Amino acid sequence: MMYLPRHALWLLAVSVFVGCSNSGSGLALYEVSGEVVVDGQPLENGSITFEPVDGKGGVYGDQIQNGRYTVQVASGEKRVSILASRPSKALGPDGNPMSEQYIPASYNTKSQLTANVVADAQNEVDFTLDVGK
Repeated sequence: MMYLPRHALWLLAVSVFVGCSNSGSGLALYEVSGEVVVDGQPLENGSITFEPVDGKGGVYGDQIQNGRYTVQVASGEKRVSILASRPSKALGPDGNPMSEQYIPASYNTKSQLTANVVADAQNEVDFTLDVGK
């Protein structure tokens, strides 16, 4: 398991989402929303990103709250990554509690999850993850 201090996870999340907006690029974005369920329960808090399968174009993402997310995404086939952390028993070098990433790599850094974002359509995409922990 990977252990990171809480502030490191926050910085990671912020860095992922910086530049994920349509800041005047002229690129059409479409709403994608859905539910994320982990081991039969809505994911309380986490993050979700959509990046082009072909590696061309931007990465779009937002937070997952109470099992739901809504993201503005360019159309096309996307690879989806889902992250979530929880407190661990380990303490960091500064004595503060650390967090652990408990969503397996198969749903984020090595994700095979995909979504096809269609222009001018209702893009409702749900994800059911089997973490088993």
